[in-house]
Amino acid sequence: MSNVRGLVELFDRAVAPVLGVIAAGVLFALMVLTCTDVIGRYFLSQPVYGAFEITEMLLAALIFAGLPLVTLRGDHVTVDVLDPITPDWLYRIQHVVACLLGSLSTGYLAWRLWIRAASLHAAGETTAQLKFKLAYLTYAMSILMALTAIALLLLVLRRPPRTIPGEGAGP
Repeated sequence: MSNVRGLVELFDRAVAPVLGVIAAGVLFALMVLTCTDVIGRYFLSQPVYGAFEITEMLLAALIFAGLPLVTLRGDHVTVDVLDPITPDWLYRIQHVVACLLGSLSTGYLAWRLWIRAASLHAAGETTAQLKFKLAYLTYAMSILMALTAIALLLLVLRRPPRTIPGEGAGP
């Protein structure tokens, strides 16, 4: 069991910081691109070529890089109406079932994204303006979705929190 706990901690220490840096870099790139495009468009009459396509791709990268992070931190939107009256043993079962269903669902989506990426690669699909190969982004989305599925599997091994992060007694 300690090997499993070590695996969970390794995933937290190795994967989460890397994804955090990637997400922060993508968000920074979005900010710089938007500012540059607005200044170019309205003050210099010269917008950034392909800014819309770049924004689309960066948003997809940001969302999919954030999924494993949000999952590991337990920051998903939750409805906890019955949590205060749910017994601990049932709460644990609910946590395990939800994590397993979530892992199965995200694993299926990762598989389907991989298949889609392969078909995009075979067809040579690119974006309209910049001719960026869509398969690259779709493969990345598939890998990040698979990391989300792994994160959900690892959450099964953790004790579910009875309180929602960020909530608690005031000052």
